[in-house]
Amino acid sequence: MSVCKSRPVEGLFCALVLLGLFGCRPEQSVPPSRPLAVAVLTVTPADITLTAISPALIEGVREVEVRARVTGILQTVNYAEGVPVKAGDLLFRIDPAPYAAAHALVLAQLAQETARAQQAAAEAVRQAELFRQKAASRKEADDAQALAAAAQGARDAAVAKASLAKLDLDYCEVRSPIDGVAGRRLRTEGALVNPAGPDGLLTTIVRADEIWARFGLAEDDFRSLFAGGAATALGAEVALFRPDGSVQPLRGRVDFASTQVDERLGTVQVRARFANADGALLAGQFVRVRVTGGQAKGAFLVPQVALIQTPAGRSVFVVGAGGRAESRPVTLGDTQGADIVILTGLRPGDQVILDQLQKLRPGTPVVLAPAKK
Repeated sequence: MSVCKSRPVEGLFCALVLLGLFGCRPEQSVPPSRPLAVAVLTVTPADITLTAISPALIEGVREVEVRARVTGILQTVNYAEGVPVKAGDLLFRIDPAPYAAAHALVLAQLAQETARAQQAAAEAVRQAELFRQKAASRKEADDAQALAAAAQGARDAAVAKASLAKLDLDYCEVRSPIDGVAGRRLRTEGALVNPAGPDGLLTTIVRADEIWARFGLAEDDFRSLFAGGAATALGAEVALFRPDGSVQPLRGRVDFASTQVDERLGTVQVRARFANADGALLAGQFVRVRVTGGQAKGAFLVPQVALIQTPAGRSVFVVGAGGRAESRPVTLGDTQGADIVILTGLRPGDQVILDQLQKLRPGTPVVLAPAKK
């Protein structure tokens, strides 16, 4: 039997071959992780003015509903929609014929009652003189005086009825109660209008030279801006963004702030007053406003891109001891353009990491990236 074909020799040979193959390979090790190059911002504390942006609804400072005050057929419409009108300008005319007749009737009744009152007064004077001369009894004198008083009362009632009839006749001419811009007409000629029903509303007049912006601030935002409550909000500056995104040149001022939170929305209702001499802002428009509040003492302003979301809330990465990334939970203030106010969580001189956030973990070695030229 050949030695090479024996199984013990064959096994020993294979073992020697394997030992030579693996024993002669150089030892390999896992290279250490290389530091991650990051851009940073070194923060310094400052007193930062707090602002908040909110959607708002434009309203006229004075918006008056023009309503019919008597029932009748609308005879004429005497204004153009959307044009300025003055207080006292004629807007509508309701058919005055029935009210003119009613006024004439009560004037006739007034004349009758006036004549009766004069006759009764004269009779009371005559009976009083006869009683003085002992030519009439006291009862006759007293009865004449009572009839004169009753006749005078009837005359006064007729005067009141005449005044009411005159008012109804005057109300047939519907005039503008204020200066402003007339809205669209809600009733046309020939329509029956009734002040007691929904068809009594004829149009609206809106004063356009001043407007209100009504908006709501979240409870936390309101408390952050105005730590002293609603009283400290009065007079706060408000900037208004027009629908095209531009900023209204004139600033408004808060003239009302609610003292309670709307439990349905969780907001505090606020109102600001703006000049609108050019009439560019229209009642019913939706715009955005920026409210300026108090100052955050010793706060930090960092780019919003530095924020990360964690299960515990918002945080940022800073360069910690030994050049390793360290996560810092932060308390946020309001946004200011691309930046955000950090109220707590940072210290002066902290280097906040601005990029490579998806690759960072607490303890990751980092190195400052060279500045871009």
